[in-house]
Parts: sequence; C-alpha cells; structure tokens
Amino acid sequence: MGGLSRKYSAIKDLQSEGVDPLILDAGDLLFSAKTIKKSDHDSELFRASKILSGYEKIGCDAINVGQYEFASGYENLRQLTDGTSMTFISANLVDSETHEPIFNPYTIIERNRISFGVIGLTDLIPDTIGGVLVEDYKITGKRYIQTIKNKTDFIILLVNSGRETYEDLPKLFGDADIILTSGSTFLTRPVMNQAENGPYVFSGGREGRYLNRIDLSVINKNQPIINRSYYESKINYIQKRLDRYQEKNSKVPLLKLYSDQPTILEIIDSGRRDIARMKKILNKKSNQITFQNVAMDAKIRDYPDILKYINNALDDYSKLSQSE
Repeated sequence: MGGLSRKYSAIKDLQSEGVDPLILDAGDLLFSAKTIKKSDHDSELFRASKILSGYEKIGCDAINVGQYEFASGYENLRQLTDGTSMTFISANLVDSETHEPIFNPYTIIERNRISFGVIGLTDLIPDTIGGVLVEDYKITGKRYIQTIKNKTDFIILLVNSGRETYEDLPKLFGDADIILTSGSTFLTRPVMNQAENGPYVFSGGREGRYLNRIDLSVINKNQPIINRSYYESKINYIQKRLDRYQEKNSKVPLLKLYSDQPTILEIIDSGRRDIARMKKILNKKSNQITFQNVAMDAKIRDYPDILKYINNALDDYSKLSQSE
C-alpha cells in the first residue's frame, strides 16, 4: 500500500510538466496474495478498499482483473468494483449462466486526438470460482482485437499471465501494439529482446516497485511503432562489446588487431552491421516509443496530501490486522 504514495507523486510530477498520461494497471492489484487466510480476511478487504480509494486520487484509466482480485471471492470483488469510479476490464471472464462478460471487456480512451483501445485478459483465474466462467484468453483476445481494431488508432492489451507466456504473446496477438503484463515478478529492461515490429511486451516487476513509463510519438497513425529504447540500448550494448575488444590495443584498428582470429572478426563485422542497420531504422520518420522503468524509491518526493492518506490507512490496517 505504501507504494501508492510514490505512484501518485510520480504521476503528479508528470502532470506538472504538462503531460496527460494514460494510466493503466495490468492486474493483481487489490490483495496481497491469490488466496487469503480466514484470519486476514477483514484486514485484506480493508486494504483493497483503501487501494481503490488511493487509485481514485491518482487517477487510473483502466484496471485489468487478475487472479489476486478474486482472493476474497467474486461477491466481494463485485462489491469493491461497484463501489468505485475506477474502470475494471476483463474480456475472457464471463457469467457462467448468461455467458456475458462480468466486466467491460475493453475500454476506448482518447488522448490528444489519438484513441487507444485497451483490452483486459487473464490466464490465471481458477475454474473453481462460483458464477464465473473463464474463456480461453487467446481466442477471446484475438476476437476483441478484431472487434475494436477499426475503432481505435492503437491497441493495448493488459494481460495477467505467467512468465512462461510472455515470449509467445507477440505471436498470439500480432495485431496489438503494446502488451502490459502482470502475474510474475519479471521486470522488462530496454535492452531485452523484443519483436522488432511489435507488439512490445512490458512487465513491471515485483510488487509495484517500478512503473513502466512508455512515451509515444505519433507521426502517422496508420504506421507501425518503432521501439526506440530497444534499438538505442542494443546499439549501446554492442558498441561496449566492440570497445572491449579494442582495449587490447587502442592504437591498432580492430580488423588488423584480430586479423588472425576469424571468429572475433566475424563478431566485430556482425556487430558493426547490426549497429548500422539499427541506426538506419532509428533515422526513419516513424511512430516511436521510448521506454523506461521508473523506480518507486526515495528519490521521488511525496506529496503531503497523499502521504497523510497512506499513513492513516496503514495505521488503521495495522490495528485491524492485530485485532484479527
């Protein structure tokens, strides 16, 4: 719960710079675990309600329903979501009798005359939750992408799934543009391999310790997006590797320095070709994203109003936990 204060502050700082960010949560937000001990039930419900009140202060455009959201059961989740102004979405969770979605499957959000279709999916909800049927997230996700692709400029998926699925998500949902995940402690870093033509997958790591910040620059809505941060990080990584080879003798050209070592010469040649290719891509006029992980650490100053709210909530939560 304490991380709310720094999320609030980070977003307030953006807004003070004139940025109107699209704020999304990929799921596993409300409770501290996927199952709750009976002795912790009341304190966990209190915690969830305070998190939602905190998110109302922060502002959030869409929250995906993940496995942790059902830790207190479907009825309690329904009461929590009905009692907030926050938008919860889930495309593949349906009523077991009517087969209608129990939450809005997607939401369409506009920023600066650009529309974003945001779809919620999960692969981690057990089939034992009363009243809820879990449809195949792969099939459902593809269906809703087709439903909204002509209504929006860009498609974002919020996917609550295990780490083992992340490599396959770009192949499964090739018509999406950005995929934000929850469900594991994995943290995406700019240098990590991504599908060069997207969609790009970003994961926020453990317990909200980081915010994934993605800045989008649009030249033509009908063109694909280039992940600028990926290319810049890869260029930097390859160049550092080449520089290490040069450390053997800074005055002799690399090709001469390793003229009798064909394996290293191939690495050097391949690296230089990759750098040239990626620089050419970066120089194109295209839609681009830049990505960074913003650490929710002490460097972020707390705003007094939200800090007071969090401290009071933590005090009440502690008292409630001790009484159970």
